[in-house]
Amino acid sequence: MIIDQIDNIEYYESILPGLSNGLKKLEALPSLETGRYEFEGGFLMIQEGDTKPMEEGTFEAHRNYVDVQIMLRGCEELAWEEYHKLNSVIPYNKEKDQERLDGEKKHVVLISEGMFFAAFPQDGHKAVSHTGEQHHYVKAVMKLRLPN
Repeated sequence: MIIDQIDNIEYYESILPGLSNGLKKLEALPSLETGRYEFEGGFLMIQEGDTKPMEEGTFEAHRNYVDVQIMLRGCEELAWEEYHKLNSVIPYNKEKDQERLDGEKKHVVLISEGMFFAAFPQDGHKAVSHTGEQHHYVKAVMKLRLPN
């Protein structure tokens, strides 16, 4: 798991395949309208919404994509745990590249405007959450395809 400021994201290009293409696509968007946008090496989605209580929902993990989430406005709280310490509750879905997992939510961090995180296959992550008051967010969720 990488958590950092967006100003530093280019330092991670060597371990995030397709990142530069995704950033160019994000910069070229005429607005932050919600939707899905394709680029070479992956795709990105602009999402907007309100966080849900941390105790609701599950962790997720991916096998074919690195999940890079960039907070454009607002904030959310993110829970993280190593994949092997979590229990599968919805088996891996190849089409969605997603497995849903449950486990202890003891590692929680605030992702605020101007920050990003990158979740690799070993990273169980639960975003769009809050432990206290609800937050509103607008973020770019970039899916970067891992080499086979």
